[in-house]
Amino acid sequence: MEATSVQPTIRGIGREAVTAVSEGAGEPEWMREKRLRAWGVFEATPMPRPTDEEWRRTDIRGLKLEAFEVPAQPGGDFHPETSTDHRSGFVQIVDGYVVETELDEDLAARGVVLASLEDAASRYPELVRKYLGSVVPAEYSKFAALAEALGKGVFVYVPKEVQVEFPIQVSSTMTRGGIAVFPRTLVVAEPYSNVTFIEQMYSDDLDQESLSVGVVEAITGEGANVRYVNIQEWGHHVWHFLVEKHQIERDSQENSLNIGLGGKFAKSNVETALVGQGASCEMLGLYFCDEEQRYDYHTLQDHVAPHCFSDLLYKGVLRDRARAVFSGLIKVRPGSQKTDAYQTNRNLLLSDNARADSIPNLEIEANDVKCSHGASVGPVDPDQLFYLMARGLSKQDATRMIVDGFFEPLTSRIPLEGVREKLQAAIDQKME
Repeated sequence: MEATSVQPTIRGIGREAVTAVSEGAGEPEWMREKRLRAWGVFEATPMPRPTDEEWRRTDIRGLKLEAFEVPAQPGGDFHPETSTDHRSGFVQIVDGYVVETELDEDLAARGVVLASLEDAASRYPELVRKYLGSVVPAEYSKFAALAEALGKGVFVYVPKEVQVEFPIQVSSTMTRGGIAVFPRTLVVAEPYSNVTFIEQMYSDDLDQESLSVGVVEAITGEGANVRYVNIQEWGHHVWHFLVEKHQIERDSQENSLNIGLGGKFAKSNVETALVGQGASCEMLGLYFCDEEQRYDYHTLQDHVAPHCFSDLLYKGVLRDRARAVFSGLIKVRPGSQKTDAYQTNRNLLLSDNARADSIPNLEIEANDVKCSHGASVGPVDPDQLFYLMARGLSKQDATRMIVDGFFEPLTSRIPLEGVREKLQAAIDQKME
């Protein structure tokens, strides 16, 4: 698709921008009211304070929301995404606006929906009204409310028993600094369906700070299988906030992989609620911080129903003066007997000035469960480094090989070869 060369008019973050976003998309009245209600929640909710438990290791006092502007249309300096991978659908988003959508004709004929949220609100109002905000309400946090008020994004719907063979891919880019985007993703997989969804966020290192505030809601019906991959490669000028929550029903399976490489600051809340008996989930994470980057991950394995399984593994590499915080919670609710849950966080430090805080937690309110957690923070094993250097590798190449091996159990889970190759190139670049 040819990009427009017209420079768009932009607006600051405010109630007027909320109304303008809704009117510009031609949304139905109920959607506009939903946005305005979320804006009211945003205004009524105070900014996080350093004394708040979730934020006491993370400082966002440098964030000035009033400094960012909301684009009225996509900018012109972007390159259409090309790929030789087999994929069932593709969406390209530029400066928060969907500019291209493709979906396999056979899947569309079988009822699969892949559309912008704005279009879906008009074409499939009964579905969007039922599910949008049902997993992550505006009251979740100040940033979730902001994303609901100004969010634009993608709606994916897979009907009962439909199998989507190849992944659906979304590519989001920012073309200029000083702007704010609000990516919203809603994935609904009906009972006994199957879908893989890959979401990539990318920008160059632009000349001004920018902002991304997003929400992901994924609903996995009974006996369904959903795989979700989120790859964040914003430029080093971007403040990034994400709330991602998966709700999985009886006998369903969900696999998520969150990858953090970019951004000036990234705060991600990643949660899975196992609400149906026999549900299982795998939650994987990979992050590589360098320079002055700051990452903060809060995860939740919420066991609501009995006889459920969850396994979380997050791995991070830090160098220079970067800092990461991981805080994970396994929560077992009353009556959730026969829960089987594991949580592991590993951090590899490539610099004496890098720092990682790892805080695993358990909250168990049932008496017949198996739950465990583990965490580690440390430098590269000197014995491994010596072994590789003794075989002719330089220290840099030996360290690169150790990092690749550290991440391999996670990078190998990415279902598109082209995406894996781009990710590996990004990791290699951080090692230089």
